[in-house]
Amino acid sequence: MTQYSHTPSRGIPLAISLGILAAIATGCATGTAPGGKPTDAPQATEAPATPAAAGDDRVLGSPEAPVTIIEFTDLQCPYCARFALETWPLLRQHYVDSGKVRFASRDLPLSFHAYALPAAVAARCAGQQGKFWEYREALFRGQSRLANAPYDELAGRFGLDVAKFAACRADAATAASVRADAAVAAANGIASTPTFVIGRVVNGEFAGEIVSGAQPFDAFAQRIDSLLQQVQQ
Repeated sequence: MTQYSHTPSRGIPLAISLGILAAIATGCATGTAPGGKPTDAPQATEAPATPAAAGDDRVLGSPEAPVTIIEFTDLQCPYCARFALETWPLLRQHYVDSGKVRFASRDLPLSFHAYALPAAVAARCAGQQGKFWEYREALFRGQSRLANAPYDELAGRFGLDVAKFAACRADAATAASVRADAAVAAANGIASTPTFVIGRVVNGEFAGEIVSGAQPFDAFAQRIDSLLQQVQQ
C-alpha cells in the first residue's frame, strides 16, 4: 500500500467567509523538506475577509455545488504533484464535473522550495489566457525541470501570447497575489502542503475540515459522500 509523508485527515473546524471562499486557496507545502519528517497540521483560526475575484480561473465546478474543497498547494512539492496527477483527475471526473463539488486551488509556496513562487506566478499568468489547469499539470509533470525556468517554453507549447505571458510574470502584482494566498493560509494556521479544507456553506458561512497530505481518492470520496448525505437530510 502506498505510504504518504503527510499527516492524516483530522476534524479541525475552519470558518472562512464567502469572500475568501471565492477568492483564495493556496499551494503546496509539506512542513518539511521532501523526505523529511512530516509535521502535524496546525490548528486553524478564522481569517479576515478578502475581496471575491470574479471569473477566477483557479476555481472549477458549479457555484451551486453543495460541497467545496479549497486546496493549498506548492508547485515544487512532490506530494502536491502526486495529488494533482493521481487523485485530482478522479475527483474532477466523479465530483467536480458532475456538479457535486466546487474546487478552488490556491498558492502556498514554501520558503525552502526555491522555484515554487516563480512556478505559481507562471501558472497564474497562463490562467490569464485560459490555460491555468493545463499549465499547472505540465509544471507538476515537469517538476525536475523547474530549475531551468521552462515557463516561456511551456507558454509557447500551449499557444499562449508569450509576450503577454512574460509581461505578466514580470509584473510585481502577480507575485504579490501569490503571497496574498500564502498570507491567508498563515492566518488560518495552515503551513503544510498539500492541505485541503473540505466543507459546505452553513448559515452563510463556509465550515470545513482540514485534510492534510496527498491522500488517495477514496479518502476524499468518503468525506465528500458524508457531506453530501448531510445536505440530503
